Amino acid sequence: MSEPRVAIITGAAGGIGRAVVRRLLRGGFHVVATDHAAESLRELAQVSEDQPRLSCEVMDVADVDSVRRAAANLDAAWHRVDVLVTCAGVFQQVSALKDDAEAVERVLRINLTGTLHVTTHFGAIMARTGGRIVHVSSIAGLTGAALAGPYAASKAGMVALTQSHARELAPHGISVNAVLPGYVDTPMAAPMRATLQQFVMPRVPLRRFAQPDEVAEVIEFLATCKTPYLTGTAIPIDGGLHVG
Repeated sequence: MSEPRVAIITGAAGGIGRAVVRRLLRGGFHVVATDHAAESLRELAQVSEDQPRLSCEVMDVADVDSVRRAAANLDAAWHRVDVLVTCAGVFQQVSALKDDAEAVERVLRINLTGTLHVTTHFGAIMARTGGRIVHVSSIAGLTGAALAGPYAASKAGMVALTQSHARELAPHGISVNAVLPGYVDTPMAAPMRATLQQFVMPRVPLRRFAQPDEVAEVIEFLATCKTPYLTGTAIPIDGGLHVG
């Protein structure tokens, strides 16, 4: 009997993360869903359609000790990582002219530094057998975002990490790619929905928000694509916003 393929999802309790969990479970993976919110993980486990192949691990990507513990726990349990999807992230409005050091630090620590820590510790396990890493960046990493400079910078940094790690990890049989979602119908976007609908959607050729499962479909493709020659890419999934 072959060993199960193991997929690690960070930010698994969020809108995109949940959709990725569902897709990879249907694809036959054993999925380890990680998030900093223990209660949300418990709820995710309760509603999962395939609980025997779903494990939940509380992990805060902003805390490197938490990441180390989670990676050690997973290594002891499974001894392998085949897919890593980094969905964990936060959005926070910060004006370029406002002194809000706490917000700036939080966004960069979770979105960018957290991605680095997760890739380091889970990637080291993956390097034994090879695998696929998919970073969930944002179209803001290419276009910028008014009133959200730290967020856009963190997502641009994730694209740079994707390209850098694609070069470095290729000899280990690891491909690294990124998806760049536009505006997705998730709880993160809910507080801004009315404003986005009025001012941003007219610039989106498809004139609507993406659904989480649409983003998850592209992530699933990158996570399961058989050829390792697809690496170092950053794929927009924004309804055409980037071509305007």
